[in-house]
Amino acid sequence: MKQINQIKMKKYLRYFKNIALIFLEYPFKNRNKAEANKNLQKLIKDKSIIKLHMGCGARTLAGWINIDTQYHPYENYLKFFGEKFYPKEIRGTKSDFYPMDVTKEKMPFGDNSVDVIFHEDFIEHIKQRDQVSFLAETLRVLKIGGVHRINTPNLLSSMRDNSDFSKGFLGVYFGEWDDHLHKNVLTPNSLQELALMIGYSKVILNSRDKSISKLMPKEYRPGHDRPADGNIFADLIK
Repeated sequence: MKQINQIKMKKYLRYFKNIALIFLEYPFKNRNKAEANKNLQKLIKDKSIIKLHMGCGARTLAGWINIDTQYHPYENYLKFFGEKFYPKEIRGTKSDFYPMDVTKEKMPFGDNSVDVIFHEDFIEHIKQRDQVSFLAETLRVLKIGGVHRINTPNLLSSMRDNSDFSKGFLGVYFGEWDDHLHKNVLTPNSLQELALMIGYSKVILNSRDKSISKLMPKEYRPGHDRPADGNIFADLIK
């Protein structure tokens, strides 16, 4: 009984600690968001072409509006990117960054206002429900004829190379999810069906750096951890 009470007490303490943190962080979050919105308006005002880089991580791109939940200085990751994929001329700064969680709120852009959207190794990290809402929201903000470039791991090639389904449960390569924190890994067909269901007019499947849009940056993924066909490369056209 004493042990049960101790467990309950720990749960209560953890709950109240989380509540306290919410109240402590709330004014700072609001202030930071206000500053971010002010900076965003400057970014939009200065650009004739609006380019969104979603789930940017530390690879902030100059000339793009880079979106992620938090900013990561690229200096800490430059050794991984290298000059080939992240030369000085394309390196962005914190002023090119806008913080937001695309799974929890709408994008701060008007309908038909964005020219291109780009992301790599991002969409597989969000749940299926959030993939649907994300694709719907990107469709809303894209201009007619705009391109949404998706570069994401391919479930088919991952299972082909790492699973042995004849062994049943023991033959499944769970590392695709567990080792990479992936939540919903797509196949070319499932991505295409999702996009068309949501309202994109066309999905063009191609290969690395072969987007139909000349505005797209050089694609960094996949790395040495996957084969050449280890990722899906797709242009979603509004």
